Amino acid sequence: MKPDNKFFAFMSLAGDIILLNVLFIITSLPILTAGTSLTALYASLRKRLRGQESYIVRDYFAFWKENLKNSMIIWCILLPCLIAMLVFTSYIANNLQNLAALCVYFLLLLILLFVLSYAFPLQATFVNSPTRILLNSLLTALRHLPYTLALIFITSLPVCLTLCFPRAFYFTCAYWLLLGFSVNTILSVLITGKVFEHYTA
Repeated sequence: MKPDNKFFAFMSLAGDIILLNVLFIITSLPILTAGTSLTALYASLRKRLRGQESYIVRDYFAFWKENLKNSMIIWCILLPCLIAMLVFTSYIANNLQNLAALCVYFLLLLILLFVLSYAFPLQATFVNSPTRILLNSLLTALRHLPYTLALIFITSLPVCLTLCFPRAFYFTCAYWLLLGFSVNTILSVLITGKVFEHYTA
């Protein structure tokens, strides 16, 4: 019976991962709610991975509603920063000889990645104001730099592979539609969970 139990447990987890991935995509479509959806995805997967009794859809929307205001404010602050970085990236690509601009670009990119790595996990874990969450994201990233770099590398790798292999579009599209966002969030849960142990013990 044990092998069967493990098999069904694995299939149940896989089903929940796919379902949460689809829910995340659907609830992120208005764009402005992407931060709220990411917070709900993180909280739902964290609860599921801990083996706590869970009704995935109900829990997801409960977390979504609970974090709607703060997560939306955080996302509305970060979204313009992301857009500005895309514009800056385009400029840098055409001005690689400008060393000063290149240094500023990498510094700003690093800060943005640091904040993005922890903002929504912190929102899902602690009660704080949006501005405090953003500040704590940067401080936490710097304080636990090895974990932060590992988190950025592991979660950025699938994105980079997707961009580097456009010919595999149908495969990568299917991956992101079914699993990608959930898998990245699971990795975030595992790594940030180690970091947050220092503050929840």
